[in-house]
Amino acid sequence: MTTHFTGRVPTLWHGPGVAHHVMTHLTAGREVLVIADSAVTVPFRAGSAVRTIMVDAPSVDVTSVSRIARHIVRRSPEVIVAVGGGSVLDASKIAALALAPGKVFDYAIGHAERSALTVLPDAPPPVEIIAVPTTLGTSSETNSVGILKNGNGYRLIVGRSLRPRHAVIDPRNLASLTDGAVREGALEAFLRLAGTSTSSRRSARGNSEAVILGRALLETATQDAGSPAGRLRLARLSAATQRGAALRGQDPYSARHWYVANEVAFVLRTRKMVATAAVIAAVWRRICAGDTRWGDRQSLEDFWSRVASGVALPLEPAAGIAALLERWDIPLPSRPTTREVGRISMSTEASWGDRRPMLTGLVADDIREVLRGSRWSDPCAGDQRRPSTAVQRR
Repeated sequence: MTTHFTGRVPTLWHGPGVAHHVMTHLTAGREVLVIADSAVTVPFRAGSAVRTIMVDAPSVDVTSVSRIARHIVRRSPEVIVAVGGGSVLDASKIAALALAPGKVFDYAIGHAERSALTVLPDAPPPVEIIAVPTTLGTSSETNSVGILKNGNGYRLIVGRSLRPRHAVIDPRNLASLTDGAVREGALEAFLRLAGTSTSSRRSARGNSEAVILGRALLETATQDAGSPAGRLRLARLSAATQRGAALRGQDPYSARHWYVANEVAFVLRTRKMVATAAVIAAVWRRICAGDTRWGDRQSLEDFWSRVASGVALPLEPAAGIAALLERWDIPLPSRPTTREVGRISMSTEASWGDRRPMLTGLVADDIREVLRGSRWSDPCAGDQRRPSTAVQRR
């Protein structure tokens, strides 16, 4: 999803070894709370005024976010340092709303129980947040969006008050990622641009920036996913998608594959990009068949033809994205059972479709059609699922 641009973009710090020096400088003499993935190393030496909360990233949900919020309220920090992948950064941003006036945190949590999308009252962030990503692609370090997992699914919370003040990208924090994880992150950033580019309501500048960034993401991830320089470039490109005109436009919900993949990921308990790999070509086939509910054919074909030629991919969008997924060896989820297809279809309509602006006019039968045309890792045997793939850190 994209949002209307409001407020100042975060200051971006980047380079090898930059995290330790920048963090030490930004937190000197201040009351600091570090919220970090328990599987990573905090990139600076904690002082006497620094408290730390370690988070198990795969299990982050509304309960853990509420627990972090209570800790924040008990002793309000001057600055919050969030270290981890997208789930930890999102949890930190949402929990920090506990310091906002007017019970904004309670509103966000309560509304997310009733609705898939929560738009916060427009206000600046209640506390300075320094985001230090240890994964690629989510852009949580630079955006004003948080994803909250509750009993109903993955819910979007959107508002300027979620945007970090600083983003610190250090390739040393990305060194433990596999090349496959790097390419998944690059794919997430690329499809953010591609999804926006399925809309006909785009400015020439936005289209131009999306093409430039998209081509650079494809080329870098294909040629240099392993080196520190390549990973730093990919992380900067991902952050750049949120810092210019590439995602701006009159249709903030144009990345319509995201909403289907969101429900696939929740029901099948798999990573978002694994779920996306299953459905993206099927969604693009619907667009290229002229179904304008999913997007504009001419806009998608124009974007794809301009980014794909540099990496020798088929120029037909659905065939091209399928070829890219195969080239990058992006894994696919197991084929859902008939019951799971029903759950995904109904939850997608209930959360995002029908008369809602995200998937306007699309109902459960339309989602089933996409799922029937999606790609899965193996056939379903006797309607019994294999044990689900372990969820990696987002």
